[in-house]
Amino acid sequence: MLRKLSKYLLILLISTQLLAVEGMWQPHQLLQLADDLQAKGLQIPVANISELDKHPMTAMVSMGFCSAAFVSDTGLIITNHHCALGAIQHNSTHENNLIDNGFYAQTLADELPGGADLYVYVTEDIIDVSEQIIKQLAGLHGQSRYDKMDNIKKQLINKCETKDVYRCNVRTFHGGLQFYLIKQLQIKDVRLVYAPADSIGKYGGDIDNWMWPRHTGDFTFLRAYVAKNGDSAQFSKDNVAYKSKAFLEVNKQGLQTGDFAMILGYPGRTSRHKLAQEIDSSVLWYYPMTIKHYSKYIELIEQETKNRPEVGIKYAGNIARLNNRMKNSQGMLDGFKSPQLLAGKKQAEADFRKWLVATDNKSAAHALNQLDKLLAKKRQYRDRDYYISQIKRGQLLNAANKLYRLAREKTKADMDRNSSYQKRNWGRIKNSIAKINKSFDAKMDRVLTEYMLNEYAQLSNTQRLQEFDKLFNIQGNDSDKLNISATLDMLYKNSQLPEQDARMAWLDKTAEQFERSTDSFIQLAIGMYPINIQKEKENEVMAANLQEARMNYMRAYLSYAKAQNLPIYADANSTLRVTYGNVMGYSPKDAVVYKAFTSLDGIIEKDTGVEPFDAPEKQLKAIKAKDYGNYHMPAINSVPVNFLTDLDITGGNSGSPTLDGQARLVGLAFDGNYESINADWIFNKELTRSIHVDIRYILWIMDKVDNADRLLQEMGVKP
Repeated sequence: MLRKLSKYLLILLISTQLLAVEGMWQPHQLLQLADDLQAKGLQIPVANISELDKHPMTAMVSMGFCSAAFVSDTGLIITNHHCALGAIQHNSTHENNLIDNGFYAQTLADELPGGADLYVYVTEDIIDVSEQIIKQLAGLHGQSRYDKMDNIKKQLINKCETKDVYRCNVRTFHGGLQFYLIKQLQIKDVRLVYAPADSIGKYGGDIDNWMWPRHTGDFTFLRAYVAKNGDSAQFSKDNVAYKSKAFLEVNKQGLQTGDFAMILGYPGRTSRHKLAQEIDSSVLWYYPMTIKHYSKYIELIEQETKNRPEVGIKYAGNIARLNNRMKNSQGMLDGFKSPQLLAGKKQAEADFRKWLVATDNKSAAHALNQLDKLLAKKRQYRDRDYYISQIKRGQLLNAANKLYRLAREKTKADMDRNSSYQKRNWGRIKNSIAKINKSFDAKMDRVLTEYMLNEYAQLSNTQRLQEFDKLFNIQGNDSDKLNISATLDMLYKNSQLPEQDARMAWLDKTAEQFERSTDSFIQLAIGMYPINIQKEKENEVMAANLQEARMNYMRAYLSYAKAQNLPIYADANSTLRVTYGNVMGYSPKDAVVYKAFTSLDGIIEKDTGVEPFDAPEKQLKAIKAKDYGNYHMPAINSVPVNFLTDLDITGGNSGSPTLDGQARLVGLAFDGNYESINADWIFNKELTRSIHVDIRYILWIMDKVDNADRLLQEMGVKP
């Protein structure tokens, strides 16, 4: 349940019927939208989706990076195929490639461990802690403000996590105007149950990513397991299937054009309340940088894996993430080519600034002025910061940095430790160190690190960091490429960290033992430690000052938005949200109209027999035979594959269950259309569409292609 709404929340509870489709709503806001929800087609009490202890909220699942839902009372979970790719990859080998071939567990005993770092979470409580945080921050700035906020959060989390089964976090809303303590049940043993072949789950590949029409079977089934006493526990053969408090009923009739639909999930991040200059910075700098360097990463990975398929399996997830982020960045740039879009944002901001003058709001005007200065300061060394952060993502360097930092932090009292290295996170650190070899190749790691070091070395002397340069013998001249190569030769030749046993042994060693080591990457981490700490402190001061300025800015903006009758909802921040609307197509440009549903016929039309348009032969035969079973949709005279809605989603919503007006499962959200990628910044109700895999296609694949009868019976679809 949601407890104790702060006074700031009153500003949010406004009439938003005019634009109710726009918005990723916190559950407690939905009672204020009851009339619009019911007018659009909600048939259950609004309280059922505004209170966490009611169905369907009790069936919702977070994966930390994706969304999911229980679909049986024995812990069966449905999510997207791309959300479960890590679990599929974890169990794949060159000889038994589950990515290519798919996987189906015939019995519970056949279900495979998803990996030690795969968790699922069920949100049990959301507590407003705004007042107790904000009043303690009064008069504090910079580092002292950050330290106080950090300490308060640690205390709240420590008090919340009364048992190991719970995971708690404090989330910031409206730039620091509100804070909520989120309490979640944490399940640590998650197993792979069923995943279709990649040629179904990723049909169309990166070519079709973000595009419509779409024909992707982006679904997978997992299962939550717990100890026999019901407690959360790491993987053990003795664990038993989790008894879900609730699960979603499947509506195998699905939806029609115009029907009500809603999504419950955990959207990751949007930036709709940020300033126009922050869009400019992303368009002019961040997105081009991402496209440039991620495209090179992809090229290098493809070169290195061309004749090494076993390494290709290890880097399959990396390639998918890089391609997704690169295409997203290009979509952002293409979207902002329309001058009206950014001009509209700038005009809205100008109108707000005029309102501040008219209302003599000096505090908010000062906050905006401070934001301008802080953002300008962030831009000053953004190239250097970008390159160094990318270099530190090299897997061996990242592991060495993490291990040495852990040893240093262990010497402190737990409440004095960096939050990432508190005792509550030691198990996660151990798992992250243990799993490296599942997605690591030393030669590949070196190639990617060398590329980014050479890019960094091209910065001017005033941009580079002298202490960092010394670690890699970078001198700012023509010898840098040779020096970097020689340094990397030494590093990769003289380290035992590529070996899992050697890495794991460092988890229990002291800082003094690290400092006596001759391991090259350990010594590099020791040399990098003061650089990391200095940058961390700079980031903390910047974060605190930005939070203070944004809080004062947002306080005024919410008053302004209320006066203008604008929809008010917090930017996405990986917390539970609800979005709703209807099934509908759209027109991306003049004389082009996209329908709301695709069908099996489109798979045949696209299929070339060559990846990524290489549907399995059994599937193609069933389509050609028109073997539709009970999943036929008369309106399209076929089985529907994917469909569109006008729901408002973003990254993190992947795997979110799509529900009908009775809160029954009718599909899964897995993507947005290309024209709406920049809805993360600016919502356009005419073009913003969510793409869903239809439940009828999921069931058809399970029934006619993969013969997953055990799961169909478990979900109540088959007797």
